[in-house]
Amino acid sequence: MRILYILSIGMALSACGQADYSTWNCYADGQPDQKVVMVLQESTMKIGDQKLSYCGSLGLVSYFDRSCKAETKNSIAQLIPSQSLLTIDTKQYRCEKL
Repeated sequence: MRILYILSIGMALSACGQADYSTWNCYADGQPDQKVVMVLQESTMKIGDQKLSYCGSLGLVSYFDRSCKAETKNSIAQLIPSQSLLTIDTKQYRCEKL
């Protein structure tokens, strides 16, 4: 019984050190050969060589930018995870979560 208790504590502690992230493949609308990889880790979006910070959400849309603006809707990236839709500037991508 004691060994089971020690094992369960050890497993719980090892899970605490894991980073929470998800990886997505995103394809430009109308250009399926243009693929970019997006990684969402904690409050950061990494896409290509860009690193964007989470600025907030309004409804289903999450907003990301290099530096958050007073008006969240003016952020350069908008993500709608439920629709797998990403917009950066004016370019739209369809994404699939890996």
